[in-house]
Amino acid sequence: MVDKQVDILIVGGGLTGAALMLALAQSGYSTLLVEALPVSDRVSADFDARTLALAPASVRILQMLNVWPLLAPHATAIATIHVSEQRRFGCTTLQGDEENPLGFVVEMQHIHQALQQLLSLQQVIAPAQLLAFDPVSGIAKINDGINELNIKVELVVAADGAQSSVRQLCALRADIKDYQQQAIVANIGLTRPHQNCAYERFTTAGPMALLPMSGLRASLVWSLPPQEAQDILTMDEREFLTTLQRAFGYRLGRFSKVGLRAVHVLRQVIMPQQVAWPVVFVGNAAHTLHPVAGQGFNLGLRDVAMLAQCIVQYGLNPGMLTTYQQLRHHDQGAVTRFTDGLVELFTSKLPGMGLARGLGLLALDNTALLKKLLARYARGYAGVTPDLVCGIPLQPKDSQ
Repeated sequence: MVDKQVDILIVGGGLTGAALMLALAQSGYSTLLVEALPVSDRVSADFDARTLALAPASVRILQMLNVWPLLAPHATAIATIHVSEQRRFGCTTLQGDEENPLGFVVEMQHIHQALQQLLSLQQVIAPAQLLAFDPVSGIAKINDGINELNIKVELVVAADGAQSSVRQLCALRADIKDYQQQAIVANIGLTRPHQNCAYERFTTAGPMALLPMSGLRASLVWSLPPQEAQDILTMDEREFLTTLQRAFGYRLGRFSKVGLRAVHVLRQVIMPQQVAWPVVFVGNAAHTLHPVAGQGFNLGLRDVAMLAQCIVQYGLNPGMLTTYQQLRHHDQGAVTRFTDGLVELFTSKLPGMGLARGLGLLALDNTALLKKLLARYARGYAGVTPDLVCGIPLQPKDSQ
């Protein structure tokens, strides 16, 4: 027995899944979102709030989805990105301007609240879990904690993260690369303004990023070998700040405070097959990246923009998903290779590599064309640009 019928089932109500639902709101297709966690729009001012760096392409998408006006008051612009290596002479800077910053840092709680404020809760089942899916009949079996529902769907979009349950149900594989690193994530109190500068610093132990936040704060993501990460995680505040200061230096002045520290195991998870009609994987479910360049969510948001565009232009059919995969191939491949290559390059212990990296950063800093190309990728303009990034509303093919 079929309890409900919809065109598109989105599994995973995080940032990527919610954004896709908003992108499809005016598409003419019925959608249903299934999320494992309860829906909550609570937001509280918190020193320890976690953040995301949004590339300009992502901001444009969020503008087109009417999300950005809700986020703009909480966003901190990135005017400059400073890249350096510990104990090496080379460094480079990427420079934006007041009209065209290199990105924005926004607390995740504000992004969640903005998306949930715009979602139609009648099209959301949460908390709930996808128990099974039959691709032949198109029947998805969902448990909402009280009942098991049989829902007939035309397309399933898996946006349920790196440990995707849909991937397991479909018996599809993911290639996993363990970086043998763990990331310490925390917010750092500053004693002087950050001047809207983001820092990417490659230390002997692993890459470190400090992103500008509001209220004399910076968001830290520090990648370290597992044992070193655990040792630093358990340090008291004074010892932690001293160790961090020694590794980063004083470009941001003296660090005054550290908030709650969390640790995450760093792995690259890539699905070689992201499309298996009638299922498609997007965001972290399709590609989970090292956080070194802050590209993960931005890449997933461009997945969303292109998938929504293909759906409204070509309909729900296998050819549409083939087209989507072709259009996303370059962007996904380029960003994956870039982030993985950065980690490999700056952790290499081969003789002479340190000197080569220093010379490379110097060359980059003195080559306007290379800096422009790197800035273009950092802004999210690699590969085929989705219509939403160009400010073009999504229009069904027969209405064009």
